[in-house]
Amino acid sequence: MGNANVYGSSDKSFGFKSTATEVANKYGQRALDKHIVITGSNCGLGYEAARVFASHGAKVVIACRNVQAGQEAADKIRKETPAAAVEVQQLDLANLQSVRDFTKAYRESGRPLHILVNNAGVMACPKALTKDGLEMQLGVNHMGHFLLTVGLLDVLKRSGTKQEPSRILNLSSRANFLYSPSMGIRFDDLKGEKNYHIWERYGSSKLANILFTKELSNRLTAAGDNVVSVSLHPGVITDTNLMRHLISIGPMLSAFVALNGLPAFSVRVKEGNKNIPQGAATTVFCALSPDIVPGEYYCDCQVSDKVHARGKDMNLAKQLWDVSEQITGISLK
Repeated sequence: MGNANVYGSSDKSFGFKSTATEVANKYGQRALDKHIVITGSNCGLGYEAARVFASHGAKVVIACRNVQAGQEAADKIRKETPAAAVEVQQLDLANLQSVRDFTKAYRESGRPLHILVNNAGVMACPKALTKDGLEMQLGVNHMGHFLLTVGLLDVLKRSGTKQEPSRILNLSSRANFLYSPSMGIRFDDLKGEKNYHIWERYGSSKLANILFTKELSNRLTAAGDNVVSVSLHPGVITDTNLMRHLISIGPMLSAFVALNGLPAFSVRVKEGNKNIPQGAATTVFCALSPDIVPGEYYCDCQVSDKVHARGKDMNLAKQLWDVSEQITGISLK
């Protein structure tokens, strides 16, 4: 990647309207021969990031639940860039055993890992549980990625250097401060048995991404590991599969959602929509820019302070970490 200054300030030449390709036009040479895993990259923002990375010489793993959809995405990338090094591996974040299988296979492959993009997610879905009995949004958006990240951390540590640390990107959302309850995360009701609101649970899962990033960053720094962790908000993008539950839940439930959150989301966010190339820009920026601040939250390719009041509460971050270890059965120790 060249000589990196990962503790510098952000490049002010990119912002709200920047696209992933525009960012890569400046920093794409830093992707050459880097091994990158992107969850949920068979479509949407993850696909666009995978396409851009692969077109600049990265070795990309499309990690997704639907292998056939992943293969179609990989074929599409190869059609555009015949020399693209892209492969597909099954990963179901709603099934912790699937995550364990993925991390085990990756570790045993002996390959390095320079960039992990925790991109996959579900949003505003009807109440449901993962295979392990976790509330679906927290289970997929945070717990699955927690297990994946910690499971691959040794590989990331070995792959990074002081000059070029490996990177972990956690895709969050401004929903972290729009919809999370005042306590941040309902630890007394993680399964949503007492209270379940589609937007609140989504917001809490996105706040969890930020808290996880900060606690992980502190632990990596304290240990002197050559890995950097950041979180990011890609923007409001309405033409991805993340919106599928709002499109398919039927007229009556759609009306309920409209009365209980969706208009508020549009009004309270107070930002315009982005298209997919613009939405993937911050991902590409955080992966390749030489100026990345560990533990920070990025929006529009810049450090942002638009986080929940509990988003910098390290006691809450520590509590989330401890609970995540207990649920996933994995630890840094």
